[in-house]
Amino acid sequence: MKCFYSVALLLLLSLSATAETIQYEGSSTIGKFISDADKIYPHASFSINVASESQGGELCVINKSCELGGVARAVDSGVLDQGVQAIKVGQDAISVLVNVRNPIRFLSKQQLKDIFTGKVKNWSELGGDDLAIRPYIVKTASATRHVFQDLVMDGEAYSGAKEVSPDRKILASVLHDRGAIGQLSLAFLKGIKRIGVVSIDGQRATSSNPNYPISRPLYLVTGGQPNDKVKAFLSWAQSEEGQSVVRKRFVGLN
Repeated sequence: MKCFYSVALLLLLSLSATAETIQYEGSSTIGKFISDADKIYPHASFSINVASESQGGELCVINKSCELGGVARAVDSGVLDQGVQAIKVGQDAISVLVNVRNPIRFLSKQQLKDIFTGKVKNWSELGGDDLAIRPYIVKTASATRHVFQDLVMDGEAYSGAKEVSPDRKILASVLHDRGAIGQLSLAFLKGIKRIGVVSIDGQRATSSNPNYPISRPLYLVTGGQPNDKVKAFLSWAQSEEGQSVVRKRFVGLN
């Protein structure tokens, strides 16, 4: 009987050790890494909320409503001034997608800017078919939208673009609309075959190309000093094992 209770106690302790959960909120792009890590990281599981995107990742750690936030851009300086700590885990490429039946596979950043500011409205102006261009963009809360606007459009406003949410719906829009062009993190393209990925200024968006021109840093953030379970995960994320998971979708740290 004593042996039975000892075994039962060990089982309970084991279950308790594996039941720790880290609450993640923020970028859906980084959420893909968290989801991948959840499958193999042995010391905690994750609850994942990506509805609020990168802005929510900053706010949740400030408000203490999550333990770990994700920000797929430079962290706001005002946020850092409030004691938020940011750990870089990789670099993401914002891919430019077209329908697979669209022959266009190369564009310059200037041509891309002209499309999303509404100056170029037909694919024939870029050497393609006589077909109206229909740009799709992600929602305002998504860092993808703002990084693209800064790096490609020099801060100019979008014009004539249709907003979709959540980010992954860009894929469905481009898959079903022959005239479509969309912006989406490379993280969402794993396993996707029937989509056209456009090279920009001769550079292709891949997890092994740090020189792709529409790239942004990926940060995990905490509200001040992280607790022990989060600190352990952050160390793992920057370790070789963690970086091997990062490199499945993103450019790693080295």
